[in-house]
Amino acid sequence: MLIPVVVMNAGIKEWSLLEFQGDFIPLDKTSDCLQGGIEIGTFRYGQKTAQEPKVTLRIGTHVLSGSLMKLSRPFAIIEKEDCCEEKEIKYKVVGIAHDGKFFVLGNTVSGFKVYNSDSGVMVVNVTNPGIHAVSWSPLGSHLLTWQRPQKDSERGNLIVWDAATGKDVARFHQTSYSRDKWPPLQWSSDEAICVRQSANGVVIYSGRDIAAGSIGQISLPNVANFSVAPGSAPYKMALFVPEKKGKPASVKIFQFPSNLEVPTATKSFYKAQDVTLKWSPTGSALIVETRTDVDTSGKSYYGETGLFFLQSDGKYDCIVPLTKEGTVHDVAWDPTGRGFVVIAGAMPAHATLYDNKALPIFEFGAAPRNHVSWSPHGRFLCLAGFGNLRGDMDFWERNKLKKMGSATSNSATTFAWSPDSRYFATATTFPRLRVDNGFKIFRYDGTGPVHQEERGELYDLKFRPAAQNTYPNRPQSPKRKGEEAGFGSSSVAPKAAPKPQAYRPPNSTGALAAMMRKEESGSKKLDRMGATAAPKKLSKSARKKKAQEAAEAKAAVDEALAKVAGATPKAPQVSIQLSSAKPSSAELTPEEKAKKVKGLLKKLKQIDTIKAKKEAGDSLNEDQQQKLQTEQALRDEVAKLSA
Repeated sequence: MLIPVVVMNAGIKEWSLLEFQGDFIPLDKTSDCLQGGIEIGTFRYGQKTAQEPKVTLRIGTHVLSGSLMKLSRPFAIIEKEDCCEEKEIKYKVVGIAHDGKFFVLGNTVSGFKVYNSDSGVMVVNVTNPGIHAVSWSPLGSHLLTWQRPQKDSERGNLIVWDAATGKDVARFHQTSYSRDKWPPLQWSSDEAICVRQSANGVVIYSGRDIAAGSIGQISLPNVANFSVAPGSAPYKMALFVPEKKGKPASVKIFQFPSNLEVPTATKSFYKAQDVTLKWSPTGSALIVETRTDVDTSGKSYYGETGLFFLQSDGKYDCIVPLTKEGTVHDVAWDPTGRGFVVIAGAMPAHATLYDNKALPIFEFGAAPRNHVSWSPHGRFLCLAGFGNLRGDMDFWERNKLKKMGSATSNSATTFAWSPDSRYFATATTFPRLRVDNGFKIFRYDGTGPVHQEERGELYDLKFRPAAQNTYPNRPQSPKRKGEEAGFGSSSVAPKAAPKPQAYRPPNSTGALAAMMRKEESGSKKLDRMGATAAPKKLSKSARKKKAQEAAEAKAAVDEALAKVAGATPKAPQVSIQLSSAKPSSAELTPEEKAKKVKGLLKKLKQIDTIKAKKEAGDSLNEDQQQKLQTEQALRDEVAKLSA
């Protein structure tokens, strides 16, 4: 099992890579606590036996190795070996590839270096001073960096690099940097396309050959934010336009390589100066979290928030029904795509689980919580109260909807799950807090911390990612005797110290305390009133049609990319059972023709209604104007089918 962690700390190096590697001792044999401090260099510590697996910790380009052992065994450093000469370089930025195979260290003085995460060997060294931000493409083939624009320089400051060679392949001008909107260049999951925001929309490039030029463009003035959905072709992207001159804000979803002039889904709303766009893991739905700087109702000092849900095909959208009115603190999708969790309302806030149609199905209860964190497999869930809250954490099992345990990490500013979903880490970082910097590692059920360290200045903590399916989706392990009370592997629980009694004034009834306990209510399942029936299983013909559409979309993307590269497109490799072309009107049965004509006539009827509004002097929005432009094409299609 591999448990890697990235730690950014002060000292000889500001950025350090810390990696725990090795098989943990089974819980039914001994305790799996980590021992030993972190030092620059290579160390072996503890007694090695055949029964004790080895654990390796890598720090930057230094290596620390040792064994897992019981708490009763002494800590001993046996040997030390330096493996890095450049000890004085201070790294300001770090980025780990999504599969965890490589990591990049960058600084404002010299440039950046790419290292192999397994061996620690440097594979690329690029001299390019001034780097302030770095990001990897999804498959790790490209690196994106940003630096402040140079005066009188015509070269772009947003640079795309080939991660294997260190060669710059494209440059763009990007005047400002925003952590909330980083990276400004987004790839699809398979890196087939790459999208960049422009002054009046977004520009689409070939993800593997950005320098070849654009392969598509979506024109939408005043775009303030965008997001590319995960998944394969057809590729989806959401664009946000804020309110302006009384017009509502809107989010539009487009598909590539479909008609980029007509969105597949649109949602308009007021009270939205900025948004956060959160796609479902499959790209089939989008959550839009809206924000304003001022709350006109006067209920909050921090502005108003809203939550909207829409499917990418435009068939369904709604306002997410909150179980407690108030500020939306956090929202996060289940990594499996089954639904999402929202924490909303005044403290103690309500945490609610929704299905993939935005219907509430389970209430976790009211508690001072403001962060949602899913384990990578989507089996475990942590609801935490960090920031200005006291650091309480609740750990839940998603499938059983049962609480596994709780823990506390005071003053935590950052947190992360291990890639195997078995550990949860919290850290207190600099400069958010200048004292008590350090990190703790808990088990998935909240027991622990199994390991903790204090640092002078700790800047960040991250687990090294792992490719999908690297680790099995393990269920909750059965607890042993004594573990329920948090005594680890001990067979005999120590006697608990007597709990100090709270002071109670004379003649006090305790009504206030009872009222506060009642406010932090327990969990409960919710009645799905008005819920739609579960989606029916697709028929054989429906599955065939869906596969055919996916193959056609992939072929269209390949054709567009081939045109840019100046090559002839390859013939799409489609299964013999699936035709690569849509059936013509002559191949349709009379029933299919009638059904299609009926749908077209319905659209024409809507257009007639819009035309009547226009003749009456009513103003039309952008969607209505776009529908008017499709009238002739629809009438031609009806005539063709009726012939």
